[in-house]
Amino acid sequence: MQTDTLQPSAGLKDESQLVTFLLKDEEFGFDIMSVQEIIRLPKMAKVPRTPAYVDGIANLRGVVLPVIDMRTRFGMERAEETDRTRVLVVDIDGVKTGLRVDRVKQVTSVLRSEIEPPPAAIRGTSSDYLEGVVKLDNGQRIVMALNAAHVCEIAVTHKTVSANGGASGTEAGAGESSAKSISADTEVQKVVTFRIAKEEFAFHMEHVREILRVTTPNQVPDVPEYVLGVLTVRGQILPVIDLRRLLQQRSLADEFTDSCRPLREEYERRLDEVEKIFAGGHQEKVKSTISGRLREWLAETNSSSQLLMETLAQARGLNEKVVKQLHLLAKHEECGDTDAVRACREEIVAAGRGTVEALRRFEEQIAQNIQEDQRIIVVDAEGFVLGLVVDHVHEVLNVPKNLMEPPPRITSSGGMELSGVAKLEDGARLIMLLDVASLMKDQKLRDVQDSSAQTVEEQKTGEIQKTGEGAQELSEVQLVTFMLGAEEYGIPISQIQEIDRLAKITKVPKAAEFIEGITNLRGEVIPVLDTRKRFDLEVKESDDRTRIIIVDLGGVKTGLVVDSVREVLNLAKKDIAPPPEAIGSGIDQQFISGIGKVDAGKRMIVLLDVEKILSQQEQAHLSEVTT
Repeated sequence: MQTDTLQPSAGLKDESQLVTFLLKDEEFGFDIMSVQEIIRLPKMAKVPRTPAYVDGIANLRGVVLPVIDMRTRFGMERAEETDRTRVLVVDIDGVKTGLRVDRVKQVTSVLRSEIEPPPAAIRGTSSDYLEGVVKLDNGQRIVMALNAAHVCEIAVTHKTVSANGGASGTEAGAGESSAKSISADTEVQKVVTFRIAKEEFAFHMEHVREILRVTTPNQVPDVPEYVLGVLTVRGQILPVIDLRRLLQQRSLADEFTDSCRPLREEYERRLDEVEKIFAGGHQEKVKSTISGRLREWLAETNSSSQLLMETLAQARGLNEKVVKQLHLLAKHEECGDTDAVRACREEIVAAGRGTVEALRRFEEQIAQNIQEDQRIIVVDAEGFVLGLVVDHVHEVLNVPKNLMEPPPRITSSGGMELSGVAKLEDGARLIMLLDVASLMKDQKLRDVQDSSAQTVEEQKTGEIQKTGEGAQELSEVQLVTFMLGAEEYGIPISQIQEIDRLAKITKVPKAAEFIEGITNLRGEVIPVLDTRKRFDLEVKESDDRTRIIIVDLGGVKTGLVVDSVREVLNLAKKDIAPPPEAIGSGIDQQFISGIGKVDAGKRMIVLLDVEKILSQQEQAHLSEVTT
């Protein structure tokens, strides 16, 4: 992050120094004592439901820095970033705030006699922000001296914010309690991370009960628009919230569609132009620019829906055919081979029209198939259980406490608050921790749940009376399920330390065949097992869904490579059967602790006994790998 150096001149008793900057054609200034440094526009994470003038948060050498767009703050039209765009880092009582400006001009010495009191309003800028008006160069140059403390104030609701950015006073609320809910002697906090509108968020693991696939809930009348309805999950009514709507973001389906439609429309326009060129017999060279941009978009776009990916694969294949034929066309035109030129042109038009049709079909399929990407995270805040629909569950992480920051001095205008910010990868990756307890303030949500609670309780009581085994019936085990090929497996979540993406693995000489190697997990070297090899399954190349599940094997923190993690699931113990004599999963029975039956047995989950994955001798060898 590049920093500009301020070089003020020597100050006098009757003068002050202003760091001046431009917003459009207007010149403003801050007292130099409040400006700590000037930096280029940093990479930022957008915080949802904050005032429009808050650009987001950034990492500044370990400090979470909220950034305000000064143009928007003063009611001006936003401007695109240029090479002159800068951020003034202002420090008010130890709290740092970044202020985005068009251009920093200079440090100007100003005599106190040159500063006039502010009028009621100047050129649309509220006088609340002004310290005074400075007239320089015989009144030819006007500088508006700003009150840094007032400019940096960000609308805060629901709780009082102290100078250090945390909650204070008797209304500190759930944000503070959530951030400190893990005991002081705990070195890490376990969180479940997920994405909403390309930003990364997380819940503390202690609040996450399970993670479910998205199914269509039952509609409920007279509820906020972000409440999708209710689901019945093992006898409990679960209100389901669209977290995108709650955070005032457009839907995931609209985001997919809006990324595709402009490319498709431009592709179609360009194809019409190409057809006219071909029909007119012009010798104009046809460029493949739009095909290249479409190729990049297709490479970046991914979905869990097989139908959507098949449609994108068709578009990709046809677009590549267009690119290939354009190269051949140029060669045939140079050679003057008219028959080959005519054939190439026909292929280009046909493949181009096919590409457009595939993209149009993709747009039509999105709304009905995008749920395969989404998940419902079931959270529990003091007995208030909700299902939150998110774009994609990312991973389970152990975040060191020293990488956790209190929430910055910005708060959403309703719905959900931040309880903190995790800074990973030297601050390049910011994860915003959402405060589950803030949802408890929504009385309409509580009414949705309470309205059906009595009915559910009566159903549970009836079941207990019928079976006479109430306590045993309701006993559950929480599992993380994952895929190896077409089979689904499960491990009790209590045996899992975290779930991470596949990182670089270093091979270890003379290690057992199923030991893939070692990897660096935030400074700790851990061995990695190829679970497929261990279970004598066909070896598969890793992809963007491959994950490492971190478990403890004989006292050694070990990574298990799996094809993908499916969900976190609460399974009643009564639905777990002992392993049969013959196992169809293809793995040895010694590794299996039981078979979980979901949806009345329509879905079977092979439950693994982690302790038996390796023998004592193999566990000893595993320990030697990392020493």
